[in-house]
Amino acid sequence: MRKEKKNKQDLDDTRLGKSLLYDLNKEFEGRFESYLIARELIGGGIVVCLQGETEFLLDLKSYKLKKGDMCIVFPFSIFQTISKSDDFERYVIGVDMELIKDIQIPSATEYYLYIKDNPCVSLDEEELIMVLNLLDMMMQKYSIADHPFRREIAKSMFKVIYFELAAIYWKRNPIVHENVPRKDSLVREFMYILALNYDKHREVEYYASKLCVTPRYLSSVVKEKTGSSASHWIDEVVVKQAKNLLRGRNLSVLQISEKLNFANPSFFGQYFKRQTGMTPKRFRDEDI
Repeated sequence: MRKEKKNKQDLDDTRLGKSLLYDLNKEFEGRFESYLIARELIGGGIVVCLQGETEFLLDLKSYKLKKGDMCIVFPFSIFQTISKSDDFERYVIGVDMELIKDIQIPSATEYYLYIKDNPCVSLDEEELIMVLNLLDMMMQKYSIADHPFRREIAKSMFKVIYFELAAIYWKRNPIVHENVPRKDSLVREFMYILALNYDKHREVEYYASKLCVTPRYLSSVVKEKTGSSASHWIDEVVVKQAKNLLRGRNLSVLQISEKLNFANPSFFGQYFKRQTGMTPKRFRDEDI
């Protein structure tokens, strides 16, 4: 039986300032141990229960994982442990959204939204072995820091994993085109596109053009359905990621501003202060 993977190797690509894959065990360690404390997860990832069982809340919905169960977690999810058995063990891998952006799959938005609403699935023995072997191989290849094409290999291998996972969910509950009200569908598609592009585009106009509607119409529909405007959701996602990066302390403010596509640290600082009431440096200094 596999034991929990430890973060033995630094998987950050320091040349590019961004890691495509990372070990989430440290982050989940605190989440699984801190009962009744809700925390926001920094990144998305895949969790596989290897032994024992656990009960937790994910975005305020209750789930149970037992041996052989898998859960896909998206960025900015709120995680809270309810209970876990003494013999609970898990395999966790973090995945950057960059790996997903270029994958073309029929009904991609429907799969994203379905899995977000139904993140946990039970794997049979064959599926469990396949998933773990593919994840192990991808992490092994990506951990070779001096390999000149490790990012390209990771992207190619993740594409295989992506389709295999989509097939597993499809077998459990095939995706069908439902008659979802147009406004609800618009909001879902906006959230999906935002999750893939928040680090490059902060303008409502960009998302409206992708959805073939006017910025005014998009904002009014999102406000009607969620209680907050489209611009609010964009700022919410960007600021959450900025805070997470500042908490990480491994990137400078300059690197974070570049990562989030700000023209320079000054613009990033003004944006962050306007949204939070404090500068990035002050937030980093005061955050515990």
